[in-house]
Amino acid sequence: MRNRRQEILNRAREMFSRRSFHAVSMEDITRSMGMGKSTMYHYFATKQELWKAVIKDTVGGLYRFVLTHVVADESYDTQIFQLVSSILTYFEGNRDGFMLLLRERMDFLDLEAIKQQLDTEFWAEYDRFIEHFRGMIVAGQSVGLFVSVDPNLILANIFGTINAAALSAVVTEPDRDLTELIDGCYQVIMGGISASGSAWEE
Repeated sequence: MRNRRQEILNRAREMFSRRSFHAVSMEDITRSMGMGKSTMYHYFATKQELWKAVIKDTVGGLYRFVLTHVVADESYDTQIFQLVSSILTYFEGNRDGFMLLLRERMDFLDLEAIKQQLDTEFWAEYDRFIEHFRGMIVAGQSVGLFVSVDPNLILANIFGTINAAALSAVVTEPDRDLTELIDGCYQVIMGGISASGSAWEE
């Protein structure tokens, strides 16, 4: 039963990643799987419920993967490398998930609307994930490794660089392995956030 539910999530993720939430119907998904509507509705009563489950499954998988590949005992710059490496490695194996998350941000730009659609458990997990890395950045700033700016700007630098590089590769070089971007993303990120020789430091 769990496998059938996961099969539905996987197919919905694939379809939502290629077309918008509004362009994909429950019937499209059931038809593509050769499944009866009653079977689909046994697992997910509405498209909104299915979409939320796909988002939670995708983000939860990313968070678990990243947090098991970033070693807290390592130096802060090594943890940044591990963060970059784990995100790109995860998305290489989950390209539909990557495209879904980017599309979801484009389709639902109102963060308050997103918060209303996803439950508090999801947002608690999101907060734990972000706070983990925000804390690491603050600790790195305290020892002079990272520039002294709002940690949210550094997080935006990290995730923005990874997303932009991965999207460019997926669109212009679809056969390219996203893990080939790890070293370049790391160099660009560290060049922007490293306190060493930074233009921000007087």
